[in-house]
Amino acid sequence: MLYPERMAMCSSRRVFIGASLWFAASAAAVWAAQQGPPQSQFPPPFPPPEPPEPSRNQKRDRAILKANREAIVKDVTRMSELVDALQKQLKENDTASILSVDLIRKSEEIEKLAKQVRDLVRG
Repeated sequence: MLYPERMAMCSSRRVFIGASLWFAASAAAVWAAQQGPPQSQFPPPFPPPEPPEPSRNQKRDRAILKANREAIVKDVTRMSELVDALQKQLKENDTASILSVDLIRKSEEIEKLAKQVRDLVRG
């Protein structure tokens, strides 16, 4: 048989343990809420690409494009003249044994002009 004092002590222990557990659970919940959302184990997705910035000075851009076009036309015309001269020289001279220095210079100039035109076209 349980004595009344012992029953009171058991009851007060249960209340104390219950209150302690309730306090611990409340403290854990408050702490978890302060920590924010849990970290994802996956990296964040890439941000969407930003649209290209509109040109600030379209008149300047148009002037640059016009100058590039003029330079391209001039270089292509010069290249065409050099190719014609190179073809004429190849037909006139026997290049099976010896290439003239003039042929090599013209071919190098054609190559240089072609690179310049390529760079101008790319922008």
